[in-house]
Amino acid sequence: MAIPDFSPETINLLAFRACLICNNPDCATVTVGPSDATGDLAIKLGEAAHIRAKRPGQARFDEGMSDEERAAAENGIWLCSSCHTMVDKNCGLDFPTEKLIDWKRKHEEVIRSLLYSHRSPWPLLRKFTEEGQIAQKVVDELENHGALYMDRNVEHPPDVILSVERLRSKLSGLASKVRYDSELKNLIKDMTTVCRMFMNYSSSTKGYEWHE
Repeated sequence: MAIPDFSPETINLLAFRACLICNNPDCATVTVGPSDATGDLAIKLGEAAHIRAKRPGQARFDEGMSDEERAAAENGIWLCSSCHTMVDKNCGLDFPTEKLIDWKRKHEEVIRSLLYSHRSPWPLLRKFTEEGQIAQKVVDELENHGALYMDRNVEHPPDVILSVERLRSKLSGLASKVRYDSELKNLIKDMTTVCRMFMNYSSSTKGYEWHE
């Protein structure tokens, strides 16, 4: 190991402080796990990334730092390989030093809170995964209802109302699977309200009866 590269001890320290989870809050992927290959192998996706680059011309290089400071754990952040590549693109212009420091600080606060309260991060990670899947289902449902994207004049009005009612029913079912204080739940509720308002308006102005 040559300064300003991270030492194996520093890499392990960054990994353990991050609980082997990517520090990018929009990612938060687990970066190590078992492999299905024969033998005692593991898949490792995590990397110790320099916040301020270790060499001139690289992302966020700070010429005022010493090589010892560049190799210190304070200058490192634990990321998955994809996020590591992303934050270093375009010399790091899209991901300034302050942003990465904030990612690391907030991530360690969450890990510290879980550690001190003897709580597992698994429910938190599972919640994000499940809500992401539900959000995708909402998008899929919206895309599958052509009545939302076509001029009503070219549609058969009763069919439009029926399509919107089916959408409302499906969205209501998805909303029941999201935790009560979620922004996603509020968004789905707003969409179901709009669907109901449309149906009520169509029923009152066009003579179509609709029963909840």
